[in-house]
Amino acid sequence: MLVDVVIFGTIWGAIYTVLALGFTLIFGVARVLNLAYGAIYMVASYLIYSLVSGLGLAAVPAWIIAVVATSIAGVALYRVFIYPIRDSLGGVLIVTSGIAIFLQEVAVLVYSTEPRYVPTAFPGSLEILGVRVTHQQLLTLVVAVALVVLLHAFLVRTRIGRELRAVAQDSEMAALMGIPVQRAYLFAMGLSTALAAAAGALVAPFLTVSPEMGWSPLLVAFTIVVLGGLGSLGGTIVAAFIVAYAEMLTAFLISPQLRDAVTFAIMILTLV
Repeated sequence: MLVDVVIFGTIWGAIYTVLALGFTLIFGVARVLNLAYGAIYMVASYLIYSLVSGLGLAAVPAWIIAVVATSIAGVALYRVFIYPIRDSLGGVLIVTSGIAIFLQEVAVLVYSTEPRYVPTAFPGSLEILGVRVTHQQLLTLVVAVALVVLLHAFLVRTRIGRELRAVAQDSEMAALMGIPVQRAYLFAMGLSTALAAAAGALVAPFLTVSPEMGWSPLLVAFTIVVLGGLGSLGGTIVAAFIVAYAEMLTAFLISPQLRDAVTFAIMILTLV
């Protein structure tokens, strides 16, 4: 059982890291608490389902199209609905929660409430220390780690990445230094949405896709940000693995249905 917890906790820890980094990025740069973040994860999962199962597209191009299309839609949502009221925390919470519910209901109308299954891109499995792990799960782990490394390199080594970090630290001073703050907000939203979409598209082949699947990732991302500290890459990674291992321990020792309860408990204890 301990080996199961370590292996599957590592896989989900990597996925949660990608998910939480996108959430903390838009929250840290634009100060937007995006409650539609989980719905974006859900939309990407349905997109890859439609592209692979409906249109017969190969897995890799379907994944790329789903991520790009969802990130463009996220930028459009920010520009049209969030930007005019971004200084009002209450307004942003109401609008983004409304967008989340709207997207969920659209998914119900289009796909119904019946769970959908995305065919695995890489069938087969292997045994690691007596635990059977699918090739799709191993690929997800590799891609998630690669995304985290690339994001870190982007934020540290590129001009736009440094601008995003400057705006996150002090937007007024960044504007005085000639940094286009509004462009940074849009770019942060696009990057944040892309990370949520990437996480959704990665897990779709080994999870069921359903309209309500976005709320749990939102809770996880928010908990990790609270636990790891806003704007801290290292803190986000450590917090993501703490949450993932805690969920796995609960699932194996008690019940899989209590995974979300453990996440709630971690968030409440951290806030207390």
